[in-house]
Amino acid sequence: MKSTLKLKTIDDIERELSIIIACEKKQKADVSLTQVYDFLAESIELSIQRIGSTNKRNTINKLLGKYKFAKLISKGNYTKANQIPGFPPKDLGDSDSALLRLKTSLTAFKLHSGPFAEHPVFGDLDKKQWERIHGILGAFLFGYIQLFGDEKLRFAKEREQKKEKAFADKKHHHHPQKKKDDRGDTKPNGHNNRKWKNKKKTHHKGNKNQGGGPR
Repeated sequence: MKSTLKLKTIDDIERELSIIIACEKKQKADVSLTQVYDFLAESIELSIQRIGSTNKRNTINKLLGKYKFAKLISKGNYTKANQIPGFPPKDLGDSDSALLRLKTSLTAFKLHSGPFAEHPVFGDLDKKQWERIHGILGAFLFGYIQLFGDEKLRFAKEREQKKEKAFADKKHHHHPQKKKDDRGDTKPNGHNNRKWKNKKKTHHKGNKNQGGGPR
């Protein structure tokens, strides 16, 4: 279902999932919570395992797969369910098991370094590209879930995310100064300042003694 939600990474999916878990919720259409969790989990599993997949790329997708991928990334979202092969899946009716499966698949994806499976429409994708696909798919699927009381949770999550980013930026800016000090080419301070100046002066081109002492 079309959604204004923007998920770009696996971390984004996990954050949104934590909000969904914490809130009261109900399905918006004829797609259940179990189907949402299971389908997203299966997509992630197949991207790193390719076990049990029966999807084959047809001639059109082989020719236009990269174009379709670029178009989806540019647009940033699915607009119709028929754009997603195999959706909706069969409803197995166990949302708890489906949720556990989804959490496990998210962790597995983060730990997996390759190789990655071929997408049935877009062809060969690397980890970053698959992550974007999962994010776009997750945003679409989570649109089938209506939440109640999620505003406060979102505010808290955003505030926490900003704090983490500020801390990371501060840590990043601190390191270059440390490297500069380690090179030993900075001007000394304190009581060593005069010694440094004298040392520099003895090698100056205009010094009559040229550092050789009195004659």
